[in-house]
Amino acid sequence: MLRHLYGNVYCWKERHGKPETPYDWNSYAIRIDRANVLALVDPLSLTDAEIRQIEAIGTPTHILLTCNWHLREGEIFRERWGCKIYLNAFGLSEAETTIDGTFEDGDRLWDTIEVIHIPHAGWTEETAFLVEQEKGLLIVGDAVCGGRADIGIPKGEVGIFTNQLEAISDRGKARKSLMGLMEYPFDAICFAHGTPIRHQAKAALQRFLDTNL
Repeated sequence: MLRHLYGNVYCWKERHGKPETPYDWNSYAIRIDRANVLALVDPLSLTDAEIRQIEAIGTPTHILLTCNWHLREGEIFRERWGCKIYLNAFGLSEAETTIDGTFEDGDRLWDTIEVIHIPHAGWTEETAFLVEQEKGLLIVGDAVCGGRADIGIPKGEVGIFTNQLEAISDRGKARKSLMGLMEYPFDAICFAHGTPIRHQAKAALQRFLDTNL
């Protein structure tokens, strides 16, 4: 089921993990009316009902990837709707498919989505997207995650994808990189994995940084 978050941002999800501790994998749709754009972020598969919901909002035009391995169903949707797949330029050498366009740190896509490079956040470099609207909404991939029962992260809190800090090769650099996100105006954080935080997300990210890195 496609779910409205707020503004022109929507979400759909899959449930993963063990039956007793399931958690969400998420994808997002961002409608930008003035540019006639409907961008899908890290797109998971869609049910027929979800496809109808998406198409009621508009025809998808672009796919934005937070990292190289979040192509997911991107190729299928490019074939279905003619979407252009965009990736951060630094990831081109390891891209899993043909990339139609690139973005870089600091770019403003359609004067609505700010591109934020997240270096040293964990085992790779990633991109976050700040959707600028009445209240800013930040979308991240695997740099951090939301609430996940499988690794003991409560809803409303921020964690690390594997919950294993040893996965981060340099905690000092990781902390500096994630602290950089605090400079941006957002009230919500949406994750590729784990429950989105819809309000006071910056405080949750700060709690994570203060206690974990």
